[in-house]
Amino acid sequence: MFTERPTASGRSADDSPRRPEPKYDVQHVGPRLRALRLERGLTVNGLAAIAQVPPSTISKMENGRLQPSLVHAINLAMALGENLGFLVDRYRAGSEDVVVARRGGRARIQYPELGIALEDLNGNFHSGVLEARLGVLQRSATSGAETMSHVGEEFCYVVNGRIRYTIDGETFTLETGDSLHFRSELAHRWENRQDGVTTVAWVFSDGLSF
Repeated sequence: MFTERPTASGRSADDSPRRPEPKYDVQHVGPRLRALRLERGLTVNGLAAIAQVPPSTISKMENGRLQPSLVHAINLAMALGENLGFLVDRYRAGSEDVVVARRGGRARIQYPELGIALEDLNGNFHSGVLEARLGVLQRSATSGAETMSHVGEEFCYVVNGRIRYTIDGETFTLETGDSLHFRSELAHRWENRQDGVTTVAWVFSDGLSF
């Protein structure tokens, strides 16, 4: 039988004071991006050449004037050898061994140009192995016109709605309760096929996520 272990103070984990959840803010992305670039000894033009992202776009992101698109975020993370969750992870508080991410209290990232909102399901857990996101996809939301690829594996579970993946030229339509697991080095893209909102749970290996 499972019994809840009291905390040192004698209260259950559910009664413990909750630490404020991290917030996503475009003004915080720029300094993190600049710090990562400088840590690796890269100029803006040098990072642009590796990531295939225009230098002007990187400059705007570093100066807090532009939120990165999903594809740009993936390309920058790969170029920097960084967890794509650097958008949130570098702004998380200290890492914890056990994390409960409460509904309504999770860090939320908006990609308005793609019609996506992402909630960080990891909270302050150590980054580097698995990353999980809850994706809320508006009608006609898509990962972009171009396919993408990144190291590791990707798992998608449809909480409600319908999503269509194209992976290595093959198409898969998932509905509520369906799941998909694939090697994410394969060129892939997805789109919301529901006439309304689709909600999915994504899990990524190798610490790479968005």
